[in-house]
Amino acid sequence: MSERARPQAGSDAAERVAAAAAGRTLRAIAAAYGIGDAFGVVSIHNQPIVDALAEATSGVGYVPVRHEATAVSAADAHGRVNQSLGLAVTSTGTGAGNAAGALVEALTAGSAVLHVTGNIESTFLGQGRGVIHETKAQHQMLDAVSKAAYTVTAPSEVAPTLWRAAAEAVATPAGPVSVEIPIDLQYASSTDEIPIQPPGPSPEIGGDLELAVELLVDAERPVLWAGGGAIGARTEVEALCRRLGIPLLTSNAGRGVIDERDPLVIGNFAARPGGQRLLEQADLLLSIGTHFRSNETRHYRLALPERHIQIDVDRSAIGRAYPVTVGLVGDAGVIVAALDNQLVEVERQSWCAAAAETRAEVRRSLEADIGPYAQLCRSLRSVLPEQSPLVRDVTIPASAWGNRLLDVPHPSVNVNARGGGIGQGLGMGI
Repeated sequence: MSERARPQAGSDAAERVAAAAAGRTLRAIAAAYGIGDAFGVVSIHNQPIVDALAEATSGVGYVPVRHEATAVSAADAHGRVNQSLGLAVTSTGTGAGNAAGALVEALTAGSAVLHVTGNIESTFLGQGRGVIHETKAQHQMLDAVSKAAYTVTAPSEVAPTLWRAAAEAVATPAGPVSVEIPIDLQYASSTDEIPIQPPGPSPEIGGDLELAVELLVDAERPVLWAGGGAIGARTEVEALCRRLGIPLLTSNAGRGVIDERDPLVIGNFAARPGGQRLLEQADLLLSIGTHFRSNETRHYRLALPERHIQIDVDRSAIGRAYPVTVGLVGDAGVIVAALDNQLVEVERQSWCAAAAETRAEVRRSLEADIGPYAQLCRSLRSVLPEQSPLVRDVTIPASAWGNRLLDVPHPSVNVNARGGGIGQGLGMGI
C-alpha cells in the first residue's frame, strides 16, 4: 500500500487499531451466527479489515475472490446453504458498485448478508475531489440495494455498528445490510466495544386469529402456499399440514419447507395447468411469507380461492398482490403454532388423494414438455448427494425444470438467483 493511500492516523499498537477491533467483532459475529467463511476482494480501502480477518487463527476464514459481485453472491449462497448469516468484504467506489447487483439479489431473496466495505477518508467524503475509489453518494447507493446501510463516523462506532447490522440482517424479513468504514477510521486507535446481542423474534401477532381458525375449521379443500418467509417455520408448517391434511404449493423461495419427495407436496407448480386446477377446486388458501411474484402467478392472472388467510411479518405485504379475508402479521412460526394449537386433526383423504394426483400430473406434464432434459434431471438427482446444494443460474433450463423438477429435501440446498440477475450462479456455486 502506498503512503498516499494510507492515512496517517495514529496506530502505535496493532491491537488498538479500529480495524483489529472490527476483525475481532466480525469473528465474534461469525461465532454467534454460525458463519464459516467470509468472502472478499482486498483493496487499499479495506486492507486493514481483510488483514484482521485473514490473519485470524480461529473463527471465520477468509476466501479471496476476484470480483465484488462474486464475493456477495458467494456469501449469500453460503448463508442460504448453512442457514446462517453471510459475510462479504468489498472495496469502495467501483467495488461497492460491483457489489450492488448481488446485493439486489440478496434483498430480493431475503438472504441475510452482512456486507462490509470501506470508503475514502472521512474528511474527503462528499467533496468530489476525485480521490481514488471515490464515488458519488455511495451510502445512498448501498441503502437503495440493501435492507439498510450504515456509515461508521468514529472508531468507537465500529463494533456496535457491526453487531447492529448483523442483527438487522437476520431479523425477519431478512436481507443484506451494508456497513461502510472510511479508511482513516480503520487505522484509527480504538478500544473494543461491548458486543450488542441480536434481539429475538417478537411473539406478538396482529390480526384476527380466531377468524382464521374458523375459516380453517370450515374449509373442506384448503391449500397452503409457502414462500421464503415460511422457511424459518418448517416444523410448524409441516405439523399443520399433516394434522389438517393440507396439500402444499410453494414459491421457488419456499421449496423444501417440507421435503419435496413427500406426496403432500405439490411444489413450485401453482402456475402450471394442474396447479391452477387444484387452486380452482380449493375453497381456502393459507399463504405464508410469499410475495406472489409475477413469474409464479402468470403475472397475477392466476386465480386464487376467494377465502384467503395471509401470514407475513411485513404488514404492508398483506393484500398487496391478492385480496385477503384475514391478514395475520408477525413471526410465521409463532402464528402457525398458535393456529395449530386451536385446531383438531381432520381427515381429508379424498382431498389429499387429489393433491397427490396433481403432484404426479404436473411433473408428468413438465417432463413431456422438456423432452430429453427429463432424463438429465432424473440422472442429476440420482447421483447428487441429498445434501448437495442445487445451484442454478438464470437460464432456460433452470426456469423450465431446475426450479421445479429437482426435488428439494431441505431449504438449505435450494440456491438460485431469485432477483433475476444473470451470471450469479458461479459465485453462488463457489
